[in-house]
Amino acid sequence: MTQVLLENLNPVLINQLETLARLHGRSLQEEIKHILQQAAQSQLRSYPTGGDTVKAREAVARSQARYAGRTFSDSAELIREDRER
Repeated sequence: MTQVLLENLNPVLINQLETLARLHGRSLQEEIKHILQQAAQSQLRSYPTGGDTVKAREAVARSQARYAGRTFSDSAELIREDRER
């Protein structure tokens, strides 16, 4: 398993993490792992593909197929009009 070294952490942050670890009955290392796992999962949930590049490519291909051969108006004029309001 990969190891990560974090240097120059604010001592206040370390104290806060230690407090959280005690409250949750975990070691400092376990608490930091838990926080990182939650943060990564939370961020990936905000992407429809969950961060999966294969799913992302499939979604792009579906969109390209859906709009293939269609032409769209240039929105620059609408944007200019909106800005002049």
